[in-house]
Amino acid sequence: MAEQTSIEWTQSTWNPVTGCTKLSAGCDHCYAERFAERFRGVAGHPYEPGFDLTLRPERVDQPRTWRRPRLIFVNSMSDLFHEGVPRKYIARVFDTMETADWHTYQVLTKRSSRMRNFVNDRYPSRPAPQHIWLGTSIENARTLGRLRHVKRTNASVRFLSLEPLLGPLGALDLSGIHWVIAGGESGPGARPVRAEWLRSIRDTCRTQTVAFFFKQWGGRSPKSGGNELDGRQWLEYPSTADVGRLGPSLAVAGAPPVDDGDEKAMEVGPWAQEKLTCLGKYLSAYTTILRKQRFKGYFYIDAFAGPSKLKLREGHEEDAAQQYLLEPGDYASDDAGKVEYIMGSPRVALQIEHPFSSYVFVERNKERVKQLEQLALVAAKNGRKVHVRQRDCNEYLIEFLRNSRGRWRNWRGVIFLDPFGMQVPWSTIAEIGRTKAIEIFINFPVGMAIQR
Repeated sequence: MAEQTSIEWTQSTWNPVTGCTKLSAGCDHCYAERFAERFRGVAGHPYEPGFDLTLRPERVDQPRTWRRPRLIFVNSMSDLFHEGVPRKYIARVFDTMETADWHTYQVLTKRSSRMRNFVNDRYPSRPAPQHIWLGTSIENARTLGRLRHVKRTNASVRFLSLEPLLGPLGALDLSGIHWVIAGGESGPGARPVRAEWLRSIRDTCRTQTVAFFFKQWGGRSPKSGGNELDGRQWLEYPSTADVGRLGPSLAVAGAPPVDDGDEKAMEVGPWAQEKLTCLGKYLSAYTTILRKQRFKGYFYIDAFAGPSKLKLREGHEEDAAQQYLLEPGDYASDDAGKVEYIMGSPRVALQIEHPFSSYVFVERNKERVKQLEQLALVAAKNGRKVHVRQRDCNEYLIEFLRNSRGRWRNWRGVIFLDPFGMQVPWSTIAEIGRTKAIEIFINFPVGMAIQR
């Protein structure tokens, strides 16, 4: 497993299989083959067998040892569904992905019919878990049959990699697809991509509300032409996926990217990512359950909403006892000193698969309110009902509870309280509790636990 990768749309790679065989035109200038064949015959090198299909059973359990959640591209140097990979071996890889569920896995194949058959056999009555994304590569109109295969795959998140894009794809029906990656070819003999092909795909994604990620123009090297299309970058991720917990700059589909380099971004300690991971999982479970109940609706209130993005503080200068209690194991020690940006709690709440009926973000700071209002406008395009209130949270909550008396038989909700200090009096919490219809998610910093 590689801790870092130059592939723009992922964070890490994991190769329990290496090597492959050519299947279609997109394979002609395979970067993985070119890399692996350089080391054929080098004794002791991982690619001593070159690009021959090779099972790597010693790597199957690797994600279980990588404690920090991240986005993992499965088999960047092969194809998990190659006909030479036994079904039992593929099942072992899926066993690992299911148990090491703090990561998100991107499984990409050109053998789309075999993926469809395997996945539908493994998950006959439910979709594959949400943290396992399943996709196929399409390079030209001749390979569009793979789109039909992935649509019929019992997946929670489906994606397409239109790279290297070698020709126009025409009108695309992206129903059931959550994410599209597109890009030109790179390396020796790279075949050029045309702007009109990419614009057509991008416009289709925007019309059909599918996240669009433009990787590169390509050329002699991947960075040759940059990755701007019509004057901007397109770096969207699927809104149905649980990406808020994964750290740097994973954006909701259609939302402005959480851009790196904002020196004025609100800084938080390294425990914040773990807290937001817990929040995202909790809200996702809550709405999954509540959507099956007979209520008029269910709401989410973030009483200390803060900004839409956060900057992780460099290093680990926090109290040792506090780190021990809040950060399991040797979590994140490998990334100390790096600047990272993550989604704030409003974005985390908006990107869950089954949204709340309505959202309320309460924040006093004017600049943060502006960010939240921009986020609300984008969320509205994706069908989210969001209200932003520039208020003191205690005043707002008491007013909300008084105006809502008598409604709790038909409504349910979650209130997230993440104060910086002791801003929430017990009387407010007790008033919420008396509704017997609202769940309270409270963050208690350990350093203040005795005072509270």
